Amino acid sequence: MACGPKKHLKQVAAPKHWMRDKLTGVFAPRPPTGPHKLRECLPLIIFLRNRLKYALTGDEVKKICMQRFIKIDGKVRTDITYPAGFMGNLCMVTGGANLGRIGVITNRERHPGSFDVVHVKDANGNSFATWLSNIFVIGKGNKPWISLPHGKGICLTIAKERDKRLAAKQSSG
Repeated sequence: MACGPKKHLKQVAAPKHWMRDKLTGVFAPRPPTGPHKLRECLPLIIFLRNRLKYALTGDEVKKICMQRFIKIDGKVRTDITYPAGFMGNLCMVTGGANLGRIGVITNRERHPGSFDVVHVKDANGNSFATWLSNIFVIGKGNKPWISLPHGKGICLTIAKERDKRLAAKQSSG
């Protein structure tokens, strides 16, 4: 009988959101137990090699991690299978009806076989929901890693937009 925790993960048993090709090897990197569940995380090796394309092989990912360049939540991580999570990050919506809005991810609803829904709260406290595929993470907490556009990603109502335009027109002329 087996002793201890499972140490291997077959490619076909890996979570589908990792978007692994089923023909490239038998095994997938199994993340260790940590801050995020197996089905709700993304190992560093998948992130650096398959998503960001910083490395071509797992050996290159190992070299990047051993140079202590990778920080997760402000702490250097050298484990290439460390489980990185999705929550609590500043994100920008890149599609759908909420295009261009910016806010903090508050919740993620998983719907197997369908689209995952992410709930986001903007700086004004307004909450909205969108598909996970429309979300692009741009920072940690409320702190963006990039410079934000003029309106800071806050969606104004039609009446507020009109009042803002009229106030600008009154002050200039």
